[in-house]
Amino acid sequence: MVTITQSFCSYFEKLEALYRTAFGTAPTVAYTDALNKTLLISEPNEEGEVQWKPIKQGFEIDWNSIEAELGFKLCQELKEYYSTYYFLSLNGSFGNCDLYFYPIDGSKQISQIVMQNYKDAQYVFPDTQLFLIGNAVVDDNDNYFIYYDNSTGKLFCHESETGKQILLSYSIAKTISSMEVSL
Repeated sequence: MVTITQSFCSYFEKLEALYRTAFGTAPTVAYTDALNKTLLISEPNEEGEVQWKPIKQGFEIDWNSIEAELGFKLCQELKEYYSTYYFLSLNGSFGNCDLYFYPIDGSKQISQIVMQNYKDAQYVFPDTQLFLIGNAVVDDNDNYFIYYDNSTGKLFCHESETGKQILLSYSIAKTISSMEVSL
């Protein structure tokens, strides 16, 4: 079984290769003043794009405090997802879904990100252990969001208006490592 660290490494290698082949650069994102400058490796170009690189996180997170605030224990995979790398972009295709995971860029504490992702999921799925961790486009419909169920490990896309759900997998790591990288 692939780990979160392995999936991130695999994804970032594929992303780097795609950008080097297509543009001769490292991966880029649109520049804003809000970006964490430690992830940036260039100045903005004429199109306002800036090159970036993921950075492995290297500090301890007080999971006990986060879990006390949530009122439940977090599964190991979700802890690793939040605490392995800082990144500005994690996008790709998985089946018929274009996935756009929210950045974890070090501009906010991990505890703030975890709590915000949990609170955001509670609007649609109250009284659950779900976390909203991205958005998705399915069949040209961009009203889908990516949720992770801490209690089951289920990663899925959900469209709020219709209630339609699309199972991605029961592993964040498997999904990320299996994604086709996109620009």
